[in-house]
Amino acid sequence: WQAAYDDLATYVSSSEPSTKSYYFGIPMDYAHDFSKTTSMFAFEVYGTRSDLYETHLASPAMQKFLEKIPAASTTGLDLNHYRLVAGFLDASHTQAPAEVMQDIRITCVSASSLAALISSLAKLVNGVEGVDGTLTYTAFKSLDDNVGARIYGRWSSRESMEKFVRREDVNNFWVANKGHVRAMEQRLYVPNGKGWLHRSTGYAGERKIDDKARI
Repeated sequence: WQAAYDDLATYVSSSEPSTKSYYFGIPMDYAHDFSKTTSMFAFEVYGTRSDLYETHLASPAMQKFLEKIPAASTTGLDLNHYRLVAGFLDASHTQAPAEVMQDIRITCVSASSLAALISSLAKLVNGVEGVDGTLTYTAFKSLDDNVGARIYGRWSSRESMEKFVRREDVNNFWVANKGHVRAMEQRLYVPNGKGWLHRSTGYAGERKIDDKARI
């Protein structure tokens, strides 16, 4: 069923310029055998909401894809909508391959707690440089409710990620915002070669070459 994404990604790349990122991965649980995975993570970025619903989901290629998937899926499309608030998508500017991705979902206790957490999170993320294997580090605010936030990161190695999550500024962020958080969950993913990270320029989370972001 994963192969169904290949033709779709090719179509999106050539025919949907409003789709800025179309990148996939599978749970770390199945890093030993991609073919056995029971789910897939999709990181997709669109210019506007209508670019997702009126252009992408309504396209002939997507309709063909949706016809192939039901027999291999237990649910419909599980979509969550977010707005980028801080961070960089590609520190290398070359779509350097990642070994591991980290996806953190945060649910705050209230709207005011979310506002405080987002402010603190933006400061943390904007202080991160694309060095020591950190390829992507981005923060998002939910568009579906007033209590959700998300962090998405990519690293060149598992070792680089483990070192990053133990940084003093990262730990200080979690300690300082503990009172704002009602629930949190984290999943690790590995890229499975499907899709593409961005279109080289004009994408959300882009940093200019003369910025400090680098590997």
